[in-house]
Order: sequence, then structure tokens, then C-alpha cells
Amino acid sequence: MDIIGCHEHEYGWLVERAGCDVSPGFKAIKAVDKQGKIHGMVGYGNWTANACIMHIALDNPAALRGILAWAFRYPFEQCGRNVAIATVRAKNERSMRLCKKVGMREVYRIRDGIEVGEDMVLFEMRSEDCRWIQHRKAA
Repeated sequence: MDIIGCHEHEYGWLVERAGCDVSPGFKAIKAVDKQGKIHGMVGYGNWTANACIMHIALDNPAALRGILAWAFRYPFEQCGRNVAIATVRAKNERSMRLCKKVGMREVYRIRDGIEVGEDMVLFEMRSEDCRWIQHRKAA
């Protein structure tokens, strides 16, 4: 699979699957096959001077391996940010596991942050802790 930048007209693919908002300055990368079919996408929004919020969706779990390193290289190396944030519905066990598996750390829970009875969970990845770019820094 190839990892390439997305065009604005493709953001709907991610919005539909991840339920994120496309804010000003929103950018995304995608994993596509040879026919151009999207298998995964990572979006970045709500940029600050030092952070952004990441959103990820996968139609094909195999796309994760290809897109993961680029998912963190973009905000940390290309955009010079030091913190990537993810917000996850506490009931979305698959996304909770994914965040933990890739090395993100749960930093806060907002009780009833999604709706009454469902928390919003905030995860962070700091560039200095990111194993997906560490080998590049050590080289």
C-alpha cells in the first residue's frame, strides 16, 4: 500500500468512519492500494503551536502497519509539533486498544464527555516517547 496525502474532497471518508470534525487547517494522509482504494486514513486538526488532534480510521487492519509510522512522522517531524492527542469514546474498545497498542498514553477521562453515561478519554503521544520515529532521531 502507498501512503499519500489526501485531497479535501476525500476527508468525508474519515469523517464518516471516525466521526471527527474538519476544522480549518485540517490535513490527512491515506493508505491506498494500486487501484486507488482507500484502506485507512489519519487526519489532523485543531492545531496549536505544539500539538494537534489525530483521528484514525481503518477499513483494512493491514493498512495500519503501513500508515502508522507516517501517522506520527507528519505531526512530529514535518510539522514540528511535540504532542499528538486522540479523543476516544470510552465504549469504543477497539479504538482504546489501538491507542494503547501504538504507544499513546491515557492522560484524562472526562466523565459524561460524550453523553451522560459515556466518558471521553484523552490520549497523548509525546514526540520524545514515540517509538515510530525514535529510530530516525537516533540515526
